[in-house]
Amino acid sequence: MKTAIFAGTFDPITKGHESVIETSVKLFDKLIVAICVNPEKHTLFSVEKRLKMLKAVTKKYKNVEVCYHEGMLVDLMKERGAIYNVRGVRNNTDYDYENNMHLVNSKLYKDIVTIFLPCNQEYCKISSSIVRKNIKNSQNLGDLLSQEVIDIINEK
Repeated sequence: MKTAIFAGTFDPITKGHESVIETSVKLFDKLIVAICVNPEKHTLFSVEKRLKMLKAVTKKYKNVEVCYHEGMLVDLMKERGAIYNVRGVRNNTDYDYENNMHLVNSKLYKDIVTIFLPCNQEYCKISSSIVRKNIKNSQNLGDLLSQEVIDIINEK
């Protein structure tokens, strides 16, 4: 079974992230979408709320599992029997960062295969940090997030 992991902070999950998931489910028997801790990032949403968002947008896929992981991505991959690490890239800056991460991860887990998926052109300008700014400034989120995510954000 070909198992892949698409890991990120997903604070929140954007339409760009969703496009990576949509492509990945066609390529792999099982896709694990994992919220992983990045100590360099300060999140707006709780882990519970981010998990709820991920589950809402992935429920239509039978081969997707959502989880939370504290620790290194390669440890999660080994635990789950995954060798494929899916990374969405919007531009050269993303690619450079993700390729450097791949080089580090490949020293820690020799079997890792990193798959770089280019972003759909319409989502290249979307980042979670831009979305968080729009949320804080009460801007329209329809072009950035799916309605399921917007509904969860607006829950009291």
